Amino acid sequence: MMSAQDPKKTSTHLTPDMVGFRLLKLTNLLSRPFFGKFAKQYALNLNEWRAMVVIANSPGVASQDISAATGLNPMTISRAIGGLRRAQRIREEVDPDNHRRILIWLTDKGLETYELISPYSERQAKMLLEVLSPEEVQALSKITDKLVRQAESIINE
Repeated sequence: MMSAQDPKKTSTHLTPDMVGFRLLKLTNLLSRPFFGKFAKQYALNLNEWRAMVVIANSPGVASQDISAATGLNPMTISRAIGGLRRAQRIREEVDPDNHRRILIWLTDKGLETYELISPYSERQAKMLLEVLSPEEVQALSKITDKLVRQAESIINE
């Protein structure tokens, strides 16, 4: 079992004990049930699901905004949007204020899929965080926001 990295031991080498590596592990562990329960049943991949979550919560969003919200690169989002389009889970319209932007909404089929899967995702998130006190959840939220801002500034350099 891996424990928190000893701050007194500093290494210039990437190791599985590093916080960043453990965050990747957490992300992978949280996404693993999706593949077993939903991917095949709904012919939906994880990036398509992530895009659906953003679209469901921000109807009329553009793919650039989905990329910003998920942290996924634009090409990955483009492929996810293509899959959702082929599965008839989204509808698209040209933005009347900017004809180069395409705005995206879930179709009835997309909304139905979202409503079937989202309760599981919400339950999983609740179960994950129930080991933390409300103060720890608040602190984690602030730390996560700070790390996301830093990661965004690093990739924008």
